[in-house]
Amino acid sequence: MTPPAISPTGGWLGTILFVILFVAALALFGVRVGKLITLLQKARPENRTDHMGDRVGAFFKVVLGQSGVLRDPIPGIAHFFTFWGFILIQFGLLNLILGAFNGSIPFLGDNRVFAIVLDVFVVLVLFALVVFAIRRGIVRPKQLSSSLHGPWDGFIILGLILLVIVTLALVEAFEYAASSGAAWTPIGAFFAPLFTPLGKGTDIAAYRTFWWLHILTVLGFLIYLPRSKHLHLMATPFNVFFRSYKPKGELPLIENLEDREDYGVSKVEQFTWKQLLDGYACTECGRCNTVCPALNTGKPLYPKEIILGVKEALFVRSDEILGENSIYNKLGVAGIKADKTPEEKEAHHEPMVGGIISQEALWSCTTCMACMEICPVSIEHVPKIVDMRRSLVMEESEFPQEVTSLFNNIERNGNPWEISNDKRAEWAASLEIPLLAENPDAEVLYWVGCMGSFDRRNQQVATSVAKVLKAANIDFAILGPEETCTGDPARRIGNEYLWQMQAMQNIETLNGYGFNTKPVSDGEGDKEQHEAATAVATANALNDKHRTIITACPHCFNTIKNEYPQLGGNYEVVHHTVFIDSLMENEKLKLLKGFDKRKLTYHDPCYVGRYNDTYDEPRRVLTVLNSNGITEMGRNRNKSFCCGGGGGRVWMEEKVGKRVNQTRVNEALETNAEVLAAGCPFCITMFEDGVKGVEAEEKMKVEDISEIIARAIETK
Repeated sequence: MTPPAISPTGGWLGTILFVILFVAALALFGVRVGKLITLLQKARPENRTDHMGDRVGAFFKVVLGQSGVLRDPIPGIAHFFTFWGFILIQFGLLNLILGAFNGSIPFLGDNRVFAIVLDVFVVLVLFALVVFAIRRGIVRPKQLSSSLHGPWDGFIILGLILLVIVTLALVEAFEYAASSGAAWTPIGAFFAPLFTPLGKGTDIAAYRTFWWLHILTVLGFLIYLPRSKHLHLMATPFNVFFRSYKPKGELPLIENLEDREDYGVSKVEQFTWKQLLDGYACTECGRCNTVCPALNTGKPLYPKEIILGVKEALFVRSDEILGENSIYNKLGVAGIKADKTPEEKEAHHEPMVGGIISQEALWSCTTCMACMEICPVSIEHVPKIVDMRRSLVMEESEFPQEVTSLFNNIERNGNPWEISNDKRAEWAASLEIPLLAENPDAEVLYWVGCMGSFDRRNQQVATSVAKVLKAANIDFAILGPEETCTGDPARRIGNEYLWQMQAMQNIETLNGYGFNTKPVSDGEGDKEQHEAATAVATANALNDKHRTIITACPHCFNTIKNEYPQLGGNYEVVHHTVFIDSLMENEKLKLLKGFDKRKLTYHDPCYVGRYNDTYDEPRRVLTVLNSNGITEMGRNRNKSFCCGGGGGRVWMEEKVGKRVNQTRVNEALETNAEVLAAGCPFCITMFEDGVKGVEAEEKMKVEDISEIIARAIETK
């Protein structure tokens, strides 16, 4: 016969006390969470309800499957066990709570399989805590530290989790002893022999004591959670679910530029609710710091601190944002600030930009997106940085002095230099390449870009691309003086106005030649701009032309492909490495296999690789050309290290730390390769400077893939 259940509260008075404490804890938790939600509601709106199937799939893969954290095996596995242990312990907690009312969870309460699974995870969580404690207390990797707060919060959380599982284990052990084994659990059965000699009365008293300690610990954890770094436990599932499904290379559009009173973000409430949710979801793992090319070469940019800085700025200004008479301030739950020490207080000045987040950090970013690629909880760093740059550029006119001439030249000449745009096609004078005005029905438009048109080194690349197209008998043309800068560097630096001006000019030109593939844009741009572009696009769509734009510049490629749709320009755009690969696959271009005997390594440009997921095509081309294949650098594909030229950095001085380009060149030299192959004019420029900087001109050459192919064609 099963003994009657032992009441954990000791009677109806204890049960009433439990109910009061439980309701009070839930109420306090609800008020604090309500404040956090209200702060998000005060932010700018943003639609994140598209691609529902993908969002559900990401939730299962990233949140439940923990795919993001598992990319870093040791802490990832420990986090996996902690995550699932946390979930299972909640079921165990619910069972303990129902025990106060002489009940249990249907099907699970007395289920031995569930008891075994729960206790296995209790043990696994204990091992995970040991790993975390060693990592934080002994190893102490720099990525875990923060200038905005000390390490105590992490240790408090570890202590609370430890207290939760220890008290749970003791509850099971004493309940097993007190019930003579009726309340069976593996942990209870293992430890109960130690406590049975104490006598049933003592076991019952100890069971009730640890039941209360367990419940109070969990309730304390619940109250503390919204104020701690482990707020991410609640925010991460939502942050992953509401991740962006727009093209990765698409920055948010500033609409109605002529009528706005603000541009970009200077105050935290000017961010969108999703951008603020990123701060809630940050696990402070610091993975973004480990891959940042700026930080890794001694620049003052800590991507994690950007996200935490936004969160801190939000909490610092919470009273002002919510209003002094808000219920949250009256209840005393406002002002969640990390200001325990004088140094931390010093880190929290106003304004957000230039105070909590330094301008130097913002200007150090190369927009390589490595931080976003590695983040396990789908935080979007780069758009925030660009939004704050926009405020500095368009509201404060504060930006590195070197880019003043860049802005002026793009606006006046349509390119970054003091060169008339009429000279844009001079590089092709001897190649018999038609202008699109001369061959308006050309199937392919070769978008040369500013570097290919005006920079001597990259004019060689442009020539090689043209030779490849000719060898494949492609009907192509160039725009010549009708082409103007896409505006990519202006937009990444923060000059959205100049980008939109350049974009609309190019869109008008391309639509005029019938390259628009859609009558209506998928973007969310200005209504009048959409209507004007759509009118032309509709007329062109009736012609049913299949037109392709190819370019050797990843920055032009990304901007035209992913960002021009915001303003009504929808085009089929292909990077030249992908186009060449398709020519070879379709046997329109036959090359000498194994033509190049030199040892090659390949650099994945950020705006082709991480931004547009193009990794295999350039490697296939190089593998055909080189019998030895490719000797990969340690950081390759989506882990590729930036050349240092993105985000407008190619036009800025690098005054602090080591040079990013030299760091990457040294990685290439470690492979003992004779050639560093690339597919980006920015990368070629940066790497040739880097090779000179490390005095390795005799050891390594920098070449575009098209240059190697052009030589193979000429040899054949």
